[in-house]
Amino acid sequence: MVRNPNKKPLYFTILIDLKGSRTNFKSQAATSEFIAYFLQQLNGTFISRLGDARFNQKDGDAIMIVLQEGMEEQVFKIYQFCNSLVYRPKFKEFYSTKLLPNKSLKFYFSIGVGSVDTNLEQLNNVDVVNGTSVSRATEGVAIAKMICQNELPDSFNFKKSPFKLFINTTTSLGIQMNADSVMGLFYLLYEKILNTQAKRLGYALLYPERKMSNIDLARELATEYKKPAYDVNYEDATQRAQVSSKVSVMLSPVKKEPIETIQNAIVNGLVNVRKELS
Repeated sequence: MVRNPNKKPLYFTILIDLKGSRTNFKSQAATSEFIAYFLQQLNGTFISRLGDARFNQKDGDAIMIVLQEGMEEQVFKIYQFCNSLVYRPKFKEFYSTKLLPNKSLKFYFSIGVGSVDTNLEQLNNVDVVNGTSVSRATEGVAIAKMICQNELPDSFNFKKSPFKLFINTTTSLGIQMNADSVMGLFYLLYEKILNTQAKRLGYALLYPERKMSNIDLARELATEYKKPAYDVNYEDATQRAQVSSKVSVMLSPVKKEPIETIQNAIVNGLVNVRKELS
């Protein structure tokens, strides 16, 4: 498909809005410290993949990044990373010290697709960058909130994932066929296939792009995740074989599902979302 030379390039604006920042955290300082830590994790992981784009804090309790077209795979990997990060022990340990008792960590994760009116040098300036990509990301957060409140019953309501996803390609609540199809794939993966805590933990151990042996994963489960079933004598061949088998059993439900097929379909779908607007 050849781009119309009269049309502007398209961008993906990701806006991650912290739910309950005033009611779920111990203080405003605790919220700010958490956002700063989350930013550090995101930029530290993706700094070499996104060119000059950076995650930045917005309005105190949100994180935003603007990605140029062609980075559809990274859009998916950012969502994938966020969902895996919440299971990582160090991350859980940090945010648990900031939350009030019996409160959980949840976000609205909006992806706005559209143009940007700001020059490229200002894409990382969240106070200046504007355009339909940015406004749609902001609107997407509002729509995600409505979905969570059951005000839009026919929409994909992400209840198991702590990141409540919405992809917005239009300024109204009209039909957006490709975006809705991609959200359906996200929903299939994160709400239907990864439908238990064990599967979500297994997926977090494997993705994104973690090529580790069963023994290394078992050691990680013992030392980082404090799982006593994996805390064995790794010099003993029999015990080592036993925990390796346990890891295989734990990961089997994730590995046997068509995970990679769905992941590829999501990335291709995001490309189609962009082409639909080109």
